[in-house]
Amino acid sequence: MVFCINNKVNEKIKSNLEPGTEQGILKRILFEWRNISILLFLYTLQGVPNGLAGSIPLLLQARGTNYSDQAIFSLVSWPFNLKLLWAPLVDAIYWKRMGRRKSWLVPVQYLIGVTLLFLSFHVDSLIDSLEIWVLTALMFFLNLLIATQDIVVDGWALNLLKRENVGLATTCNAVGLQIGRFIGYGLFINLASPDFSNKYLRTVPKSDVGVVTLSGFMFAWSIIYFVCTTLTFFCKKEKDADPEIENAEVDEDKRNITITSYLRLWRIIKLPAVQNCLIFCLTGNVVGLSSFIHDLKQVEAGLSKEVLAQLSVPLAPLGLLITVLMTKWTSGVRPMSLFRNTYGLTLLSTVIFAAMVPVTGFLNNHGTFPWWYFPSLLGIDIFATICFTCTGVAQVAFITKISDPAYGATYATLFNTGINVGAIGSVAVSLWLVDPLTVKSGSSDGLCSTVFDGYYVETIACVLIGVSWFYFWGNNAITELQAKPESAWKLGTVRDECQPV
Repeated sequence: MVFCINNKVNEKIKSNLEPGTEQGILKRILFEWRNISILLFLYTLQGVPNGLAGSIPLLLQARGTNYSDQAIFSLVSWPFNLKLLWAPLVDAIYWKRMGRRKSWLVPVQYLIGVTLLFLSFHVDSLIDSLEIWVLTALMFFLNLLIATQDIVVDGWALNLLKRENVGLATTCNAVGLQIGRFIGYGLFINLASPDFSNKYLRTVPKSDVGVVTLSGFMFAWSIIYFVCTTLTFFCKKEKDADPEIENAEVDEDKRNITITSYLRLWRIIKLPAVQNCLIFCLTGNVVGLSSFIHDLKQVEAGLSKEVLAQLSVPLAPLGLLITVLMTKWTSGVRPMSLFRNTYGLTLLSTVIFAAMVPVTGFLNNHGTFPWWYFPSLLGIDIFATICFTCTGVAQVAFITKISDPAYGATYATLFNTGINVGAIGSVAVSLWLVDPLTVKSGSSDGLCSTVFDGYYVETIACVLIGVSWFYFWGNNAITELQAKPESAWKLGTVRDECQPV
């Protein structure tokens, strides 16, 4: 296993690198290949349950659930908005002998394995009987653990990699999560589909089930979690903490460590640079406000959900490729320049998305479409994936670059929470506003017809707001944020930060 291989390769590469010279991307990856592999695998583990949580609504829909129940189940994503509440505890409370990050990572991942194991015995019956509240509570708890694991791994990444290579953590995050989500969503949906299984995987067709079930899939991944967590516990040793941090922690023991952790969070939020970056994280994703309901409108226009799922399959490896190719920019000193250069294209992709909905309705002939329609739709999806991946990865890369390694979990979680609140809040707002913004007119026979769909009102508003945001504030904000010195993002010396307020 990668955790247990000796350091000879690292030492050989290190000896060939001259101090102070700029390392090429390939050399930097080779130099940190073991730590990069660990981060990549941990983020992949995190992505699988996320993908499963995204696939369950499709299973519920197939069993006739209504949109009210789907809205209830959407609550399972909220732990990622709330994780800032306990992130300071993850930084502050740990067993020194085990390590700051492993003290949380190991028990949390074992709990994730136990939760998946428990769900494997009950999830199918809960879905069949539409026990929405129970299912939501269990998946909420699972995502609570996943969000905690995300805090730990984000913080560990800042210490696991050398400071000059910390930008590579962004690539590990994006690639690992995409692999995991593809396994939990795209791969699972196809393997669980009777049609796909009968057509491509079976010699003797069965009409009712695919080659895997949700319960069996969860059981398999619970075992994988147990095995991988055990290997992490025994085979990966954390680096010793910085002496300055350890000495400050002795002082912290004299006070209530919980209070100290939240006071530290408040000090971080009070930093002017952090406040500006938080505003950017909260507002920078308004461009995607209307794009979240694009798939719903496509289904409403006559495109089947199965076709949408199949179109998403090639987008997963594309997202991985884009993330790797963007490493040259995201691991540099100005990763947000990538956001600046692709933001306009992201706005354009939102407009194209909206334009395809009436085209789908016009071309729909009882569920069939011209031969050129699907390649065109895939091309548009590819274009949008490139745009949204570039802007998203650029934000995460910048956050990783500016986060103080001493309190990495708190910093990374603070900024990621800002991004999540902006994105998930956009989903809620866009869904809630569609009907009020839709203009309808009545006819003499008592039927109502749609004059102008609220989805298009949202799209126009998003584009106008996005252009105004970038022109009047966003572009200048990127320049100012990237020009700030490293000291602007830090609290000062760790010992001074721990003095009474």
